[in-house]
Amino acid sequence: MLKKITTFIITVLTLMSASAQEIDFINDEANHIVLNGADWDALRTSLTTPQSWQDGKWQVVHIGDSHIQAGTMTAQLRIAMQEQWGNGGRGLLPVLRIAGTNQPADYTLSSSRKPAATARLLSRSWSAEMGLTGVTAHYPDSSFTTLHIATTGNEDRYTRVTAVHAPHGGYETARVDTTRVIVARQTSDYTSRYDLERAMNSVDLTVPCGTSDLWGVVVENDTRGVMVHTIGNNGATASSYNRIPDFAATLSTVLQPRLIIVSLGTNEAFGSLDGVERSLDKLVKSLQHECPSARILLTTPMECHKHVSHKVSKRVKTGRGKRARFKTVTSTVSSYAVNPAVKQVRDIILAYGKKHHIATWDLYAVAGGNGAASRWIGAGLMNGKDHLHQLDGGYELQGILLAEALLATLAQ
Repeated sequence: MLKKITTFIITVLTLMSASAQEIDFINDEANHIVLNGADWDALRTSLTTPQSWQDGKWQVVHIGDSHIQAGTMTAQLRIAMQEQWGNGGRGLLPVLRIAGTNQPADYTLSSSRKPAATARLLSRSWSAEMGLTGVTAHYPDSSFTTLHIATTGNEDRYTRVTAVHAPHGGYETARVDTTRVIVARQTSDYTSRYDLERAMNSVDLTVPCGTSDLWGVVVENDTRGVMVHTIGNNGATASSYNRIPDFAATLSTVLQPRLIIVSLGTNEAFGSLDGVERSLDKLVKSLQHECPSARILLTTPMECHKHVSHKVSKRVKTGRGKRARFKTVTSTVSSYAVNPAVKQVRDIILAYGKKHHIATWDLYAVAGGNGAASRWIGAGLMNGKDHLHQLDGGYELQGILLAEALLATLAQ
């Protein structure tokens, strides 16, 4: 498996026209999971005992910010784990685009009707009931809307669609127009399930409006295998997820995760650091309480730059001859500089994991540590316009590196 991952890294870099010399800053020696005393034996045993999987699925949830919302990093982890232990389906598809924000490129989730209201995690106030995915679509009247749900590639064909919604019910009356529904029923307070007659890449699901706010759908197949779900929201911090009512309890009910990966910290580094550890502790403890059989992996953010401006003064000559005068002209010059708070947040996350026996993966070190942002920009991996986000190749590389470290730990 590690040989396949290494081969794929080389392929990605070739496609990006980046030479091996341009990425020699990747710290391979740091690319491992530090368990910090956490017991992952039961996790490994469950993964290698498919007969024990709930409904034939082994579930992973990746929680994060805009780096995760894009879906590119998590996709590489999904590919690696499903290649090793079977493809259980594409997983959770939040109503991102319906709510007016970007969604991953490997699925389409759209609505035939514009919602009467939407809500996104980072809004100061929510005009609809916020839930698991951090995005909500609200349809207030008693008519219907048709959700177009499509995935790319035969490997992501699905035989079951589960609507994830606020706990008011009513979705069991939905219908699928493109294929016959074998079963349609509400399976929990937050979910309504539709079993399809055959595997599909595209389904139009017509649901009744005004029943409960919609947060997303889960698509899966009949194959025993791994599912890797993404919950990512632009600008998110640990405190953002702590705002969602019953976030951890809903996560447990809907997705039943065995492994929860928390990739936050970048946005914390652009605000006050006073409450970072408290917010992280609150999120982790709620996940541990509601998902007691799951294990948690904390990852650190890699170095990035922040926008800075400074005043520049120069003497300018005005007039001629005896009338000549000099005056000082001041202008503002904008540039980018390393955000030192990212390393501070990284240190907080690593110290927290060590103190509370939570496993950690140090992307900050793996990516090259101090000075990594400039090197990633130079190699065509990080966005040279905002000095914060990765380009697709950068996120792909991060996902491959995470998969390599995680699979090595799970194989021990």
